[in-house]
Amino acid sequence: MNLSNKNILLISPESWDHIFVSKHHYATHLAKSNNKVYFLNPPKEISSISVNKTTYENLFTIDYKGFIKGLRFLPRIIRKYFIGQKFKKLEKAANVKFDLVWSFDNSVFYDFDSLPKEIYSISHIVDLNQDFNTKIAAKSADLCIGVKKEIVDRLKCFNKNTILIPHGVQEFTQSSEKVILPGKNRIKALYMGNLAMKHIDWELLNMVVNKNVNVDFILVGDGIDQNENKFNITEQNNIYLIGRIFSTEIGLYLNSADILLSLYDGSYSSNYATPHKIMEYLASGKIISSTWMAEYDLLYENGLILMSKTQKEFLENFKKLIENLDEFNSKEDQDKRKVIAESNSYFKQLERISESIKSI
Repeated sequence: MNLSNKNILLISPESWDHIFVSKHHYATHLAKSNNKVYFLNPPKEISSISVNKTTYENLFTIDYKGFIKGLRFLPRIIRKYFIGQKFKKLEKAANVKFDLVWSFDNSVFYDFDSLPKEIYSISHIVDLNQDFNTKIAAKSADLCIGVKKEIVDRLKCFNKNTILIPHGVQEFTQSSEKVILPGKNRIKALYMGNLAMKHIDWELLNMVVNKNVNVDFILVGDGIDQNENKFNITEQNNIYLIGRIFSTEIGLYLNSADILLSLYDGSYSSNYATPHKIMEYLASGKIISSTWMAEYDLLYENGLILMSKTQKEFLENFKKLIENLDEFNSKEDQDKRKVIAESNSYFKQLERISESIKSI
């Protein structure tokens, strides 16, 4: 199957108006490849299905009412009936026949055997905590995809047609354009992401901000109000909140920083896969100061990412980073990071997935 000129139902656990993550980026890139993509939002309490245009050509959103409670406890023949009927209603509302169902959510439409036999199905899991009906979803899918070895191993227990595809990255971050970041210090350290994320290590962030008054720290993203009790920004003179930005602006902000931050607590790796932001960080070429991510061991060994296993080590490494910033951000190392990101662009990932579909 070529991933072009198809009608695709993309099932997402995050709604279209969520901060753009992998599901949204796959949707937009599939639409650019001349597919008609229908982005299915999580279920809502609404009376009827609605299909709406987005600002992207060939890309639509669908809102629908969820399934009856306790669906997974019903006999499979009855469960398949309810899923099949809901699917028919989606096709009728969209006025298309779907060729491909691409699901990032194994809590809904998880039994692909409920769909017409001619439809190709993909179960694509990007978070470790997306583990609801894994056996049924993986076993009934034509292809399973995981972004991390642990996810791939889990899916392979039920489907040998499982491949590893790391997070992708948008091409816009290759631009050299910049914005002016706030603050009076020469060095700018930037964190980008959902600030309501419960696994952010706020204690560590407080420590690194307080111990490095010669650095401006910029936080970009929604949700600081949900963590006010963990971070009192009024007491800091070298930290600035930007708030949410458009996805097209991400590259401008990353290119303007000197250091990119990724700070999560120890329980993060057991609940989530690699942060989506890391590929975007790499695409800017700038050095990343991060808590530990095992899948980036090789980049750590080659000095392309500076990772730390403890808070103490993070603070020591950050001090070393400040003192040797030009070395860490040498043109040679920046180019290496950009090459890694470029090899994982969403278009490249779609090519790999298309080739896997053909080989299977």
